[in-house]
This record gives sequence, C-alpha cells and structure tokens, in this order.
Amino acid sequence: MRLDAWLRQQHSPTERLRLVERLGQALNAVHDRGEVLASIAPERVEVGNDLKCDLSPAARGRPEPGYAAPERLEGGAPSTAADIYAVGALCWEILAGRPCGEGPKPLPEVAPEVPRELAITVMGCLERSPEWRPKDLTYLAQLAAAQQKAARGGEPQAERAAPPPRAGGSPRTPARRASRSHLPLFIAATLLIAAAASSYLWLRRQARAPAAAPRAAFVPTPVPAPRLDPAAEATPAPITPTAAPPQPPASNARATPMPAPTPAARAEPEPTPTPTPTPVPVVVAPPLPTRDTSDVPVEPASLTTLSPPSVRRPGRVLLDIRGTGLRSDQRARILPLKEAPRGITIVRQKWTGPNLVTILLELDGSVTPAAYAIALEGANGDRTNPLQLSVTK
Repeated sequence: MRLDAWLRQQHSPTERLRLVERLGQALNAVHDRGEVLASIAPERVEVGNDLKCDLSPAARGRPEPGYAAPERLEGGAPSTAADIYAVGALCWEILAGRPCGEGPKPLPEVAPEVPRELAITVMGCLERSPEWRPKDLTYLAQLAAAQQKAARGGEPQAERAAPPPRAGGSPRTPARRASRSHLPLFIAATLLIAAAASSYLWLRRQARAPAAAPRAAFVPTPVPAPRLDPAAEATPAPITPTAAPPQPPASNARATPMPAPTPAARAEPEPTPTPTPTPVPVVVAPPLPTRDTSDVPVEPASLTTLSPPSVRRPGRVLLDIRGTGLRSDQRARILPLKEAPRGITIVRQKWTGPNLVTILLELDGSVTPAAYAIALEGANGDRTNPLQLSVTK
C-alpha cells in the first residue's frame, strides 16, 4: 500500500507513532548505504507489513512542493539533509493528519496532543537551513518508540476473539444466546426499590412524631418595681403633727367617722441615662514581610544525551544537546579531556527549549582525533555536567 492511501484511512495514535519510527529507520538505512533519494513524497513510499517502509521508489523523480527542502526547490542537488527535510514533512503530516505545505506551522500548535519533545524534533527536521537539521533520524525513531509504549499503557486491551468451532461439531447447532428482554427483571427491581423506599419513609415519619407533652401552667412574670431616687429613699418625708380631734361626749349620739389620712405622694423615678458606647480602637496588623526570592537557587541544568556523540574532521556538523533545565543564557564550551580543543569552533547556537540546545560546530584539519567534552556555561559562571564528544578522521 502506498503512503498516500494509508493516510486517507483512520488509524490510532499508536499506529501513527509506529509509522514515524519506521520512516526514521528506513531513511537511516538508506543513508548508511551511502545513498540519497531524489524525491520523497507519499506517492513514492510503500507501507508493508508491520508498517515497514520502502523508500526505493523515491530514488528517482522530481522534488514536489510541500515535501522538498527549500534548497531542492531552488535547484540544489539531492543530499542527506534534503532527505531529512522530506521525511520530516511526512512525519508532520502523519501526526497532524494533513499536509504541512511549503511553510510548515509549528507542530505543537497544530497538534497539541502530540508529545512536545517529539513535535519539536520533527520541527527540527524542517529547518530552512540544512546546517540546523539533525544529522540522522535516530533520536526521532527513539522518541516515537518510547511514546508507543506510553500510549499502549493507556489503551484498553483488545477483546479476545471467539474460539473456532470444534472439529466434527454440527454447524447447524446454534450457539446459546442470552435473553433479549430484561423487562421482567427490571419490573421486579423497580417494585423492590419502591417497597424499600416506602418502608424507609414510614419508619422515618414514626421516628420524627413527638410524644404528647402536658401543658405547662401559666406563671406570670414578675414586673420589677420602679427604682426610686436614692436620695428620696434615704430621707423620709417629714410628717406634720395633727391635733387630736376632741373626744365626743359619752352619749347615745352617733359617732362621726374620722377622715382617712391622705397618703404621701411617692417620688417619681428619674430616667436612667443611656450609657454612651466607648469606641473600640481598631488595631491594624503590620504587613507581612515579603520574601526576597533573589537568593532562591535556580534548579541546576543537567545534560543527558549528545547526538551524534562522534564527529569527523574536517567539516561542519550539527549537534543536539539534550537535558533538563537548559536556559537561553547558557553557552556551549568545548573542554579538554586528553588534548586541548584546537581547531574546533562553535559557529552558531540555538536554544529550542529547556530540553534541547542545538549547536553548529566547525572542525578544520588541525583538530587532533581524540575525546573531548562539551558542557553549557551560564552567565554567572555555573557549568553543567560535561558530555563526551569523539573526533575521528
């Protein structure tokens, strides 16, 4: 099957990652034989069993826009860098589901579900300058293989296939089928739930009903007597003596009743002054001290892999330095292990993100073939762990 027909079908993310891995392996095999391809396009890639790719039909033909490197469209000769650009365009289309065109947009924005490191690696293959493209697709194939394992870990296992019929069995005997109707079971379950709910509501209503309590007798609330003036209470009112009435003579005449004494007027209570509330002072807490984060140490950067780990002299080569916590202010440094690094020049450096820094090295004929080290050094002088770089003839 051709790749263009395969792309028109529906495939799982694992299958797409598998095809990316197979494409990278196929192009590495072509370049290991010392060959280059003339025109890589979906119509010139054959997809076989286990998604193995055959790139031999792309050995001839003319470059097609959207899959050819910019230098090929300008009339340049076939090269390994142009092949890497073309396969990068195919991987972009496989992961995004549509062709990338001549001006490919960033894959992390078009297909955010694709793992970011894999998407950045694909975009590295689509650099306009051949010097910034990776030397081979080994790391791309490794990333695709690792993401397949992660994807398979989250996918449900496939259902087992039905066992084949036994030898000698009658083909007319129908297999036992499950009951098609679940209506009786559903009705029984509904009645059971309704009965349980009714019982629960009845018990709860009985538990909430209060017992009849005897009526409490009415107890009048005593009304406090008005408060008299303390001065009035302390000083009693003066009593004016009254002359005793003359005693009537002892006779049969009727006795005149004595008038009842008039009670003294009670002093009216003075109104009690309403106390004025005393204002409570509001205490404002002092502001919390702000923590000075200038002295907080930044997570140190660490290097993990160098691709490729071995280069030849003379010439230019593109190195991918991968790690964690990489910063844009760090600069690559060539360090001696056995020999002084003479004749090795860092032409350019590109910071892609906290996990990838790409540098362009130039080696002349005076470089001694030996083992060197490469590290990243920050503006404040901090240096990462070194990685070994071998220079061969």
